[in-house]
Formats: sequence, C-alpha cells, structure tokens
Amino acid sequence: MIGQTVLGRPIEAVHFTPPSYATPKPPALLFGAIHGDEAVTQLMLERLADELVERPPGRDTWIVPCVNPDGVIAGTRNNANDVDLNRNFGAQNWGTARRPGYNPGTAAEDQPETQALVGLIERVGAHRLIAVHATYRMVNWDGCGEPLAQEMAERCGYPVEHDMGYPTPGSFGAKYGVERRLEVITLEVPYLTVDERGWTDCRSALRWCVDLPSD
Repeated sequence: MIGQTVLGRPIEAVHFTPPSYATPKPPALLFGAIHGDEAVTQLMLERLADELVERPPGRDTWIVPCVNPDGVIAGTRNNANDVDLNRNFGAQNWGTARRPGYNPGTAAEDQPETQALVGLIERVGAHRLIAVHATYRMVNWDGCGEPLAQEMAERCGYPVEHDMGYPTPGSFGAKYGVERRLEVITLEVPYLTVDERGWTDCRSALRWCVDLPSD
C-alpha cells in the first residue's frame, strides 16, 4: 500500500524486480484509473501484473492499477473531494485553466491520491512513467518519451501524438514530462472491457515498456 484515498481506501502498488542477469535500467512506473470513470485501465494493468508474476520484467517495475479507488467505486471521473487528480499535480501551470469537471483542488498536490503517487515516484526514482487512460486511441508523449512512444505505437497500432489537443494544466505529463524531462507516456486506450480488443491491441506495447518481449 502506498497511501490511502480521501475515504480511507488503500492505494495498492505491485513491485516487480528483474532477473539478476538483466542489464540495470532506470525503474518504470505504470498507473491507471486516475480517473474513476476509466476503470478499464485498472483491469488492463492488473492483467499485465498477472503476466509479470509468471515472467519478471527486464527492469525494476512498479504498477499502481488504480490511483483513484473512490472514483472507480462511485463511477466518477474525480475523487471523493470532486478533484480531478490529473489537474492536481504541482506543475508550474497548476490551476491556470479552471473548467467545470476539471477542479484542480485548492492547492497543488493537496489530495492524498496525488501525494501517494508523487511519493512513490520520488522514493523509487522512477524515470519511465506510463499513465494509462481511456477513451481515445493514441500514444501521447512528454519529456524524453518520443522514442518509447514510437516503439509502443508500432506494437499497438495507435497514432503517436505530442499534443493532446487541449490544455492540461497541472497534469502528470506537465510536471514529470514537460518540466522534469522524464520519459512520460500517456497511453489512451479504448473504453472497452479488458477482454475486448483494447487489451489485444495494447498488451505488446505495455510489455515493451517493462522490457518484456511480446512472447
């Protein structure tokens, strides 16, 4: 457990270590369901974790399947404080664009879910950061993530996009990609159940992120 939600639910993380013979590489962190109405992303990362139990990744890997359990249970985009967690990160542009439904919070990183994710990244020194979202089909990148985005796109067939097409102040990508220049990917998957085409499309791309061959 890396933290708790507003309502006291645990935020769980799974840690995988590479085989001893693997070449040391910076840690990867993958997370889903930062928006509660994108629960399919939780299911996809749980399925990826199941595969990594049987076959360890090639780099130190942390998976947080669900950042926003309160929102998933309620079926809402935002957390129990009605804050959009992907507008709550401490980027320089936090709070510069306020729209209905995209509440950034009273202050940057004032939400326990955001604090849990930020704390984990700082603690483990993760450099490769993969945020899984729904409902588009695209591989978006920030920071130094373009080469990885191209590799993932080859495996899932989605287009590579540097611009989401709308402003995202206070977003995960703004803080860790634009400002800190880390390897940040936002993988936008279709809003389908995990047993449908979304998992088939994205399985190989997600495995590539953690240096695990397709099969």
